[in-house]
Amino acid sequence: MIDTAKSVSISYIKSTKGIVQLVAVLSVLSIVTGVATLTGAAKINFIADQLPLTATESAGFTGSLTGFLLFLTSYGLRRRWRAAWYVSLFLVPTVTIQGVLQSSIFSTPLVLLSLVVFVILLSKEGVFDRNVTLTDTQIAAGLALVGAQAYGTIGTYSLRNEFRGIDTLLDAFYFTIVTGSTVGYGDATPIPESGFARLYALSVLIVSTATFAVALGTLLTPAIENRFTEALGMTDDAELDQLSGHIIIAGNDQLTAPIIDNLQSDCSILVISDTDTPQSITESDVLELHGSRTSNETFERARLDTARAVVIATEDDAEDIMTAITVRKQDDDIWIVAAATNNENIEKFRFVGANTIISPALVGGELLAESARTQQDTATEVVQHLQKEQEDNRNH
Repeated sequence: MIDTAKSVSISYIKSTKGIVQLVAVLSVLSIVTGVATLTGAAKINFIADQLPLTATESAGFTGSLTGFLLFLTSYGLRRRWRAAWYVSLFLVPTVTIQGVLQSSIFSTPLVLLSLVVFVILLSKEGVFDRNVTLTDTQIAAGLALVGAQAYGTIGTYSLRNEFRGIDTLLDAFYFTIVTGSTVGYGDATPIPESGFARLYALSVLIVSTATFAVALGTLLTPAIENRFTEALGMTDDAELDQLSGHIIIAGNDQLTAPIIDNLQSDCSILVISDTDTPQSITESDVLELHGSRTSNETFERARLDTARAVVIATEDDAEDIMTAITVRKQDDDIWIVAAATNNENIEKFRFVGANTIISPALVGGELLAESARTQQDTATEVVQHLQKEQEDNRNH
């Protein structure tokens, strides 16, 4: 029992999903440690006394900021972005250093976890192999946001003599951020005598607010779409990106349920369903992808390149043969298991590259014939044997 739990824990930590969640946990712990350090309530005095107060406070503030950045980076890791992996390799050691300087009661678990996460991240170089792809809308929103901040910062600094509280470029940047976010603390304002400065401040408010709205819309839209995707019982790209060593079931009809029952205890399963398929997958551990089974794009999203095998088993032999052709053209080595409803199509499945072809009708006919020949309930014995094996697998 202990060995099984240990094996499961190690497998989880080494998995892509496990490391992404560990990074997220590390980020939250970094934020908590940073806040605790700033409050001073959680300091370890014999360590803190050896450090300058400014070093400890700075580590607390930057630790909270680093934790927030690391949490954002975990989103990129979830999508297997290479850039996010590089950023994490920089941020995680930073968290380690900050944890030592913070001298908080949370520092020890923070430092230990950061070391573990860093080692695992180094070993996952080949997993995070995707380039960041931005849509035209995202690029436009980013450029607009940068342009608005540049407009406000440069313009305010140029007019600093007509503003109160604006002496440096940092002050001008601060004024632009505060104005664009509509917070308006009032510590940096145009002087009442300068009508031009006041008009300029209004222009900064309008431009910055508009670009903030566009940027937020660009960021929130994918999240909203993912919520709709989950509500409709579909799988989002983030979940698909984490698949590896899974089995793809291409098709969803009456044969799908028993196949899932026999496989789900051993590996991850992804079911590809045509958009007009009435059946839905109810098992919580089974992912479902809606799309055409004869489309290359569907199997690319299904991570065919990392799959263990493909099962093609529906009552439509013609569609299944086309599916087998699509799969084999994309991957020469993937193991394909197919079910032939019509015995005449067995050779056709073999011709298009299926490795194993099973005819439910042929197998059923042989069982019926054997039962008639021996006057024994052969079919029931076979079914009971299969059910017993399935039950044993579930118990283990």
